[in-house]
Amino acid sequence: MERDDNFESGTWGSEWTCVVDVMVVGSGVAGLTAAVTAAHKGSSVLVLERDSLAGGTTAKSGGVLWIPNNSFMRARGIIDKREDALRFMAKSAYPTLYNAVHATFGLPADKFRLIEKFYDTGHVAVDELSETGVLALEEILYPDYYADMPEDTAPMGRSLKPVTWEGFRRGIDKLEGQILIDQLLAGCEKLGARVQLNSRVLNPLKNESGELVGLEVRVGHRTELIGARQGIVFATGGFLHNERMAREYLRGPVMGGAACEGSTGDFVNIGTELGATLGNMSHAWWSQLVVELAIRNRSTLRDVYSPFGDSMMMVNRHGHRVMNEKATYNERGQVHFNWDAGRHEYPNYLLFWLFDDALVNSSQPSRFRFPIPTPDEKLEYVISAPTWPELCSAIRERLRKLAQYTGEVTLAPEFDSNLEATRARFNAMATEGKDLDFGRGQSPIEMAWAQAPREGAVTGAMHPFSEKGSYHCIILGPAALDTKGGPVTDDCARVLSKSGEPIPGLFAAGNCVASPAGQAYWGAGGTIGVAFSYGYTAGAEVVKRKRRQGVTLAY
Repeated sequence: MERDDNFESGTWGSEWTCVVDVMVVGSGVAGLTAAVTAAHKGSSVLVLERDSLAGGTTAKSGGVLWIPNNSFMRARGIIDKREDALRFMAKSAYPTLYNAVHATFGLPADKFRLIEKFYDTGHVAVDELSETGVLALEEILYPDYYADMPEDTAPMGRSLKPVTWEGFRRGIDKLEGQILIDQLLAGCEKLGARVQLNSRVLNPLKNESGELVGLEVRVGHRTELIGARQGIVFATGGFLHNERMAREYLRGPVMGGAACEGSTGDFVNIGTELGATLGNMSHAWWSQLVVELAIRNRSTLRDVYSPFGDSMMMVNRHGHRVMNEKATYNERGQVHFNWDAGRHEYPNYLLFWLFDDALVNSSQPSRFRFPIPTPDEKLEYVISAPTWPELCSAIRERLRKLAQYTGEVTLAPEFDSNLEATRARFNAMATEGKDLDFGRGQSPIEMAWAQAPREGAVTGAMHPFSEKGSYHCIILGPAALDTKGGPVTDDCARVLSKSGEPIPGLFAAGNCVASPAGQAYWGAGGTIGVAFSYGYTAGAEVVKRKRRQGVTLAY
């Protein structure tokens, strides 16, 4: 296929600012992967990014991709058998549909095909873009997040990350997500794909036959009409920071999260205008956040991924532990949504992360230390007191000040007495080194992320609280990395209409669509891996369409 680098309108008419073969909307991993794939296969490509910087939520991330059956696994002799991997992904994505003896493990055929395509395509995309010099990745030997499930027969090796340089300082140098974006941007430049910033889509444009042919775009302070000869790929992120959509669609209340500020559901509106059907709208890539930071800015810089420390626990407003504090962020985030039918409340809407001075004074290096302060830090969101009763009083006072932002959550009258009992039980279990209530520190990923035990301690996951203060609290709330619902796509990344037929020329990938992962978060890089794989698919499929030679707009 011959490349067409002519960005002029040509035979399309003077109303068009420019016309390209493929237009990509969004410059995170899904969008840029679609762009480099389409450009590599010979199409002229324009990437539109609404922000002043490229990268989207990917640039704020660790840049890890979860890719089954990748070449690094095969080089190690790790067998990621297709049937086993599909079984594992199907059961974790749709646990209430799972049927071990069914041909699609109980899933509807369309949902199963999406998972099949992800398994079949992800490693191919990695190999192709690595061989062409676009990507430079290396393995990161994390267990899957559900590695303790018997269906996960290849629980190690699916996570990859961008290669860094000698002396790279995690937490000081640029984020690895930005490094991944930089690799893809360099690929765009090498292959001739143009990236245009400060360009937000306003409306889709159709021809007289009702077919999608371009977009009306606000570029800075002007409006442009941009045409697409072959098709348009949307990769605009989820709707986490559209408070109305988050409130109406998600299965529990969230206070914000790490998605970039542009994750406002643009494609939900555009897709439905074009006749798309929606799916997976109640799900997100869940996490926890520091409430007092989210009140200032819903788009958080960092969420609470793997809670640091051993002499710590999280309790609800009644003073009870309600989960394994070392579980992965996606699992912990969902605990906030529990509904108490007797009390008519979300008892876990806010959780209270309690810890002692041992955590503050710990010198153990950890990339998960945030948001625990160091000894010389005085952070406003940390509540401190010399005794437990005084800490309880201080938490009550802080909640009074935050009432307008939290639905007026308060500590229950029995909080103090329940907390004393909870703390005594926790200390007894920590002394023995075994969490009999929630199994803290026992899953493969928890052990991989664990800190070293203190001298004389049985485990690094738990330790009794100090008998003397000070004691501290950070108030945590429900969050997400981003949502993962939107217009439904097929295994060719084509957006489907309400009748189930592809909308001609419309493709999408990433967090702006109904995720193939369902409710699951398969492992480190689960968000980026799926977005990357389907971005590649979208780029490869859109270039198969015949180039449109000219149009007459419908008015």
